[in-house]
Amino acid sequence: GRGHEANDFHMEYKLAVRPSTVEGAGNGLFLAGKAIRGSVVALYPGLFAIPEHGPEVYEAVMDRNQDEQKGYAIARMDGILLDASVDFDGIDDKNDETWPDFYTPETRGSYKMLATKENSYALGQFINHPPEPQMANLQQLAFDFSHDYPRHLRPYIPTKIISSNFMGLGHRELSSTIVYVATRDIQDEELFIDYRLNPDLEYPSWYNPVDEEAARKRWS
Repeated sequence: GRGHEANDFHMEYKLAVRPSTVEGAGNGLFLAGKAIRGSVVALYPGLFAIPEHGPEVYEAVMDRNQDEQKGYAIARMDGILLDASVDFDGIDDKNDETWPDFYTPETRGSYKMLATKENSYALGQFINHPPEPQMANLQQLAFDFSHDYPRHLRPYIPTKIISSNFMGLGHRELSSTIVYVATRDIQDEELFIDYRLNPDLEYPSWYNPVDEEAARKRWS
């Protein structure tokens, strides 16, 4: 399986998944070493769907994450939905039976996995929302890998579109993800991101609003 404490590149820091400092949150993502402000610290892994896949695929992904209480599905502002609940290690491109049941051949089509090497920074699904009075130390940004992305680095791309058959329906990039950028210098601490939940809905008991104005902008 993929290790959750490794370092493939020569960086000034590495990431580790271990019990969070947030009570009741389970695991969190920690940075060991120092990352300066503006550094890309982590990426979000998994399979992703684009709006052209339609509501059936979106609902299947969200329902599965809810049913299994994974919480590893996240949507970008442009409608791309990433699902980190799927373990690439168990998937064989040429064997349909190794793919999750909810990705049927009708929604998946032909495919080729890009992520053939472990990317030890693709652990964004473990980043928690900060507890009061702490603030987020990361900002999330949409990022697309273009078709001129260096070939020797492509095996480290940690995301894969659900079906390459949909490439002609609007997704023109090689792959898509979310990157997490340090908003300040970070050293030997847990990583946090503002989840920016919809302020028009009832917040869960654990949620501490960090920036409601930004949240309203996200959901407007």
